[in-house]
Amino acid sequence: MKIKWFILLLIAFNSSVVKGQTLYRTTEGHIVMVAEVDDEQVIAESHQLLIQLDYDTKEISGKLNLKSLDVGNGFLSEQISQLANDESIITFSGRIPVDNFISQPHSPISFNWPIKIIAGEREFQVVMNATLKHFNGGESIACLLSATGDLSTKEVGLASFIPGVSEVLKVQFTQVILRKNTL
Repeated sequence: MKIKWFILLLIAFNSSVVKGQTLYRTTEGHIVMVAEVDDEQVIAESHQLLIQLDYDTKEISGKLNLKSLDVGNGFLSEQISQLANDESIITFSGRIPVDNFISQPHSPISFNWPIKIIAGEREFQVVMNATLKHFNGGESIACLLSATGDLSTKEVGLASFIPGVSEVLKVQFTQVILRKNTL
């Protein structure tokens, strides 16, 4: 009788382990944004970009709290800190249009990546220039996703609370995407 229970437990344990995870998530993604304010270049960056990848659908979604940005400018930091919580959150989502990029080695893959962005009550689309670079790091396999693009400061809402900001906000982020765990 004990052997039957042991075998059932072993089968149940193995079936849940073999399934593997279908989501990859990080809360320490890196993003850099560059704009001009009164003809002076301002660089803002954060290491608190939340990114989630669904391996099955290739959908990447992300979230950034503008209050996590290191701006290096006292006035701008104050303006950002005064944003209401619902105004300070920017979310985005987009599907990587490349099949099977994580399971096997490949040359760098460049593609146009359409992304939907929600900033407060504003919702708009932007196309990022993206590259997936595959690398083998010993026992782990991963891809480095790099994306760059230009956003309208009016669409994002920066123009409404930062006087003298340029019309274009340049955005770049990089994120390592680990291979799906199959154990």
